[in-house]
Amino acid sequence: MNEGQSRNESVQEPAEIPTISLGNPDVLPEKSWHSTFDAFRIVNYRWFFAALCGNFASMNMQMFIRGWLVFEITGSYEKLGWMTAAGGIVGLFAAPIGGVVADRVRQKKHVLQVSGCANALVTFGVAYAITIGILAFEHLLLASILQGLVMNGMMPSRQALTRDVVGIKRLTNAIALSTSGMNTARLLLPGLAGGMVAALGGGDGNIDPAKWVYFLMTTLYLFSAAMMFMVKVDDRPEPTTPDGPVFQELKYGFDYVLRTPVILMLLVCNFLMVFFSLTYFMLLPGFVKQVLDAGPDGLGLIISISGLGSLAGSLYIATLPNRNRARVLLRGAFIMGIALLLFSMSTNYWLSVGLLTIVGLGQAARMSLSNVLIQSYVDDAFRGRVMSIYMLEMAVLSISIYPISILADIFGPQWAVGVSAACLIFLVLGLFRFPAYRDLD
Repeated sequence: MNEGQSRNESVQEPAEIPTISLGNPDVLPEKSWHSTFDAFRIVNYRWFFAALCGNFASMNMQMFIRGWLVFEITGSYEKLGWMTAAGGIVGLFAAPIGGVVADRVRQKKHVLQVSGCANALVTFGVAYAITIGILAFEHLLLASILQGLVMNGMMPSRQALTRDVVGIKRLTNAIALSTSGMNTARLLLPGLAGGMVAALGGGDGNIDPAKWVYFLMTTLYLFSAAMMFMVKVDDRPEPTTPDGPVFQELKYGFDYVLRTPVILMLLVCNFLMVFFSLTYFMLLPGFVKQVLDAGPDGLGLIISISGLGSLAGSLYIATLPNRNRARVLLRGAFIMGIALLLFSMSTNYWLSVGLLTIVGLGQAARMSLSNVLIQSYVDDAFRGRVMSIYMLEMAVLSISIYPISILADIFGPQWAVGVSAACLIFLVLGLFRFPAYRDLD
C-alpha cells in the first residue's frame, strides 16, 4: 500500500458525519455543537498529536529551566531579555525561509523530524556543559540562538501540516486540541522540572541538578521525531510551474499579505495582542523570586498550575462551531488583560497563581483562534509563507520586548507587567468597536 492510499484511508469520514454533495466537500453542514475530540477520529492526527506532545513537553520544561538558569547565574532581568531577544533576532531570517520551505518541500513532516533531532543535539550540549561544570550565560545564549533558528524554521511547516492531516473542516478542532496538548504539558512538566531541581538541591547558586532536566528534554525531542514517521500524508503535488528563487517566492508571500486586507489585519492585531501579553512570562523567573519570594519549585509550580486555565480554555475552543470566532478571541484577550493587571499588583504567591490561571484561559483563546482565523482565510498556495510571517511576528516581538526587561531592572517587574496589561485592555476594547475584525467567523 502506498503512502497516498494510507492517508486516504486514515482520514476517511465516519459514516455518521454528513457531507455536502455540492460545493466544497471540505465543509460540513452547520452544527450547534461539535464533538470536542472530533479530530482524534483521524488515525493520522493521533500520531501527529503524539509527536507534538513530545515536542510540547520539552518546550514547557524549557520555559522553566532556561529562565531559571539565567536568573540563577546572572540575577539580571536584562539578561532574561537578551535570552528572549537572541532567539527572535535569528527568527527574523529563519521564519520567512521556513515559510518558503513549507510551501516547497515534498513532505513537511521531514522538516519537523530534522528540527527534533537538531533540538536534541542542542539540549544534550547544555546538559553536557552543566555536567562538566563549565556552563555560563554565553552557552545558554548560544543555545537560544540555535533553537530560535530551528523553531522558526520548523513552525510554518508544522502549522501547514495540521491542515494537510485533518482538512479544513476540522482545523479549528485540531488546532484547539493541539493547544490542549501544549497546555497539558504546561500543566505537568514545569512543575515536574522545578520539583526535580529543588529535590536534588538546586538553587542558591547550585545549578547541577538542571542537567537531568536537559537530558530528559533530549529524550523527548528524539521521541517526537520518531513518532512523526507514523504520520502518512501525500507528497506535495508537482507545481505546474517551476519554483522560483527563495527570496522571490518570499516576496510573493509578503505581496499577498499586503494585498489581502483581512490577512494583514489579523496579523497586525495578533502582533499587538502578543506583545502586550508576553511581558509577564519573560520576567516571570525574576518576578517569582523577588516579588513572590519563591524558589525554583515555586516557579515551576506557578507555570504548571496556570496551565489549568489554558487547558480548560483550549478544550472549550475545541467544542466551538465555526462562527463568531473573533468575538470569542476578543473576550479571551480582555479576560487575560484584566487578570494580568491584577497579577502585576499582587505580592501573594497563591493569589498570583490563581490570576495566572485566568490569564491562561484567555491566552488559550487567543493562541488557538488567531491561528485558525488566519488559516481559514489564507489561500493554500501561500499558507506556508503566511504562517512564516505569523512566526516572524514572534521573532520581532522577542526583540522588541527587550527594552521592557531594562525598564524592569529600573522600575521593577510589577510596573512593566502592569503597563503592558493596561495597553492590552485598551487594544481589545478598540477592536470590539471595529466590525471588520469583531465580526469575523
